[in-house]
Amino acid sequence: MWFIENKMRYFLIALVSIVFASCSPKEQVDLILHNGTFHSLNANNDTYEAVAIRDGKIVAVGPENEILNGYKSPSIYDMEKKHVYPGFIDAHAHLLGYSLMKNDLDLVATNSWNEIIEKLKGFQSKRSSGWIVGRGWDQNDWTSQSEGNVRPDGIPTNSALNSLFPQTPVVLIRIDGHAAIANDEAMRRAGVQVENGVLLDNDMTKVLNAIPLASNKEKAALLIEGQSDCIAAGLTTIDEAGIDTDDLKIIDSLQKSGDFYLRVYAMLNASDKDFQYWMERGPDTASSMLKIRSIKFMADGALGSRGACLKKAYADVLTTKGALLNDPGYFRFRFATAYARGFQVCTHAIGDSANAVVLKWYGELLEGVNDKRWRIEHAQVVDSADFTLFQQYSVIPSVQPTHAISDAPWAMSRLGISRLRYAYNYKRLLGYSNMLALGTDFPVEVMDPLRTFHTAVFRKEFKEGSETFAANESLSALEALYGMTVWAAVSNFEEAEKGSIEVGKLADFTVLNLDILKASEKEMLRAKVDQTIISGVVFRGGKRLS
Repeated sequence: MWFIENKMRYFLIALVSIVFASCSPKEQVDLILHNGTFHSLNANNDTYEAVAIRDGKIVAVGPENEILNGYKSPSIYDMEKKHVYPGFIDAHAHLLGYSLMKNDLDLVATNSWNEIIEKLKGFQSKRSSGWIVGRGWDQNDWTSQSEGNVRPDGIPTNSALNSLFPQTPVVLIRIDGHAAIANDEAMRRAGVQVENGVLLDNDMTKVLNAIPLASNKEKAALLIEGQSDCIAAGLTTIDEAGIDTDDLKIIDSLQKSGDFYLRVYAMLNASDKDFQYWMERGPDTASSMLKIRSIKFMADGALGSRGACLKKAYADVLTTKGALLNDPGYFRFRFATAYARGFQVCTHAIGDSANAVVLKWYGELLEGVNDKRWRIEHAQVVDSADFTLFQQYSVIPSVQPTHAISDAPWAMSRLGISRLRYAYNYKRLLGYSNMLALGTDFPVEVMDPLRTFHTAVFRKEFKEGSETFAANESLSALEALYGMTVWAAVSNFEEAEKGSIEVGKLADFTVLNLDILKASEKEMLRAKVDQTIISGVVFRGGKRLS
């Protein structure tokens, strides 16, 4: 009898519990994602099966049944076992430049100067100004010898452009954005005189500044096109590496009108006008969509066009070692002013000399271990004696792994074997800095974070049968993923709101067809973005689904 009574009592207790549980109201949310593998990248690298989202933020993570039983939503997405990661952050990109290129002649992957000339003959400029602008050539990729007048470094003169376009201004910008070929008419309008029309950095900038600007309406339309490409590639945040205040206002307006979903971490251009404006105003970080707290400086040019500032002469042209783009006094004054006003400083430095002096000038202000999170963009060639300065002054290297692979065919000729050992040293930089911010530098490289990941891990081109370049500098899969998520967020002071999948953070996710943390090199070549989710809004192929 005692046994039967107790059994009945336990049964009633269980029944009451079930009834109460079934009667408990489910919490309303905006979106539920379930039946997936959510790689949180939290401190324990936990994985979950489902998440609940409200007001663009994560309100719950956990087992599928727990989320489905505890929450209700008009939008419930079955993730079909796909792998979900924190939204990918491109820590160094040029979205506006990429978008504006849609009006220009695409010269990426051209095989010769002759091919470029043929493309020009049939090109109709979309610019209302009538200027012809082309972007993306790289003489290192040319497989056939150029006809006509060619300089010793393999770059043609502007003689063919002058013959074809005697009255139309033409400027063709190199892939790295640090050199260009302009015809005489373009230089005349810019007030620049350079023999042969081959321009580097400062002279190139003068010619580009002479091109009539696109209207704000044109820029807005092109930016919307550009953001669709970014979202389709799995990007949720772009670190815009150099932008004017007026262009930031266009992005801000598009975001506020609901036409622009990408988050933007802005590095301000250091022009006199913009610098003065923001030094008086101070950082603006109130919005989760647009953060303005960083200033971008240019210490030197690029290695491919021999504008990077080296400590010793280029191995293939002994008469030059590149140069800094401004005098030391300029950098010291502006770094100090930015420091005093609470801005993060991000400086483009590629050559070993440029990296050394920028680290020295940083150190004069930072003095030691700190949380200012100042960055060096690219950090491509670093003297063996200077790596420790990243650790000493808490400087974050912001690097682009695809540069190592793109430059591999000719980097040896520029640097020689001894210096090449200290170029593109991402693993070594990580050892000193404890984090890397990874980006693509698009449109200099292809807009594709999966290529960034692949080249960081495998140090190869994104195709079968390619050769490995300096495999000892490979990152682990987890390190590469952190560089595109957690560490990129830290480098932007945004780790409290993004970079990992945790309750309270923004509902930004990149959904892939496979687990890139376990994928082999061959499997990575078929990795694809299935969906991109920003603030709980679902996109596929750059188009909004929800």
